[in-house]
Amino acid sequence: MITPDHIAEYRGSGCTRIEGAFTDWVAPITAAIDRIEAGFAGDGWGHVTHSPVQNPPSRHPSGEGGVQLRNCMPCDPLFARWATESPAAALVGQLMGATSVRLWMDATFIKQGNDPAAATPWHNDVCTFPFTGEHLPSLWIALTDVDDANAPMLTLAGSNLDGWRYHSPLSRQDVSLEGYRPWAELEARVTAPDADIRVWPARAGDALLIHPKTIHASRPGSPGRRRVAFTTRWIGSDVVWAPDALSAVIAPLASHPAMRPGEAPPEAIFPVLWRG
Repeated sequence: MITPDHIAEYRGSGCTRIEGAFTDWVAPITAAIDRIEAGFAGDGWGHVTHSPVQNPPSRHPSGEGGVQLRNCMPCDPLFARWATESPAAALVGQLMGATSVRLWMDATFIKQGNDPAAATPWHNDVCTFPFTGEHLPSLWIALTDVDDANAPMLTLAGSNLDGWRYHSPLSRQDVSLEGYRPWAELEARVTAPDADIRVWPARAGDALLIHPKTIHASRPGSPGRRRVAFTTRWIGSDVVWAPDALSAVIAPLASHPAMRPGEAPPEAIFPVLWRG
């Protein structure tokens, strides 16, 4: 499934598409997400025994018709099967050149209609991560066909090679840290006349692997169409725990005595799903 061209594209431009990697999983994952959405619309998911190392499952509206679901894999047993039975872990490990791979967290993006507020703004993921390392990718799986008019992903090619982070507008604004660049600089890069913007149409079952430093976004969707993407974030063999004042707070990890700054997360907390 993985070719040398995939590996070269991921390492050089920060994103690559693997066609048909999860075709057999589209229907089961979509059904599980629909069950979870129905749960949020009903009595919520407070009764779910959520992951002891993640924040609870949550639902976040985004514009008219846009929704993001976070940390929802524990809500349905289908996802435990997907994590161990699908090619996800091996695909991630081989593409990024890791010797081991662990699953970290999930987020699902549902877009319906063409409200610009439901588009995903330009950003990169690593800005708020409490981890450091090159092996922190997002595996983005299309659960519906995604053409140019239905919220395709966009990336700034080569931004994965940056040697810094950006000060995210989602982080605290009353502190500044060495190694962070202003967010306005990120926005200026993607609007520059020579910006190498790549557009990523996909069929249901296709996957993108996105480097944690890759600057990316999505367009709005189309009227009368639903666009669903299931994403997971992974921890590879060079990753260490390194929270700072600008990191997103994951309360169960921040208070866990086994999570030590500068060290890899223990396998007892994040089990290894693949070894190369």
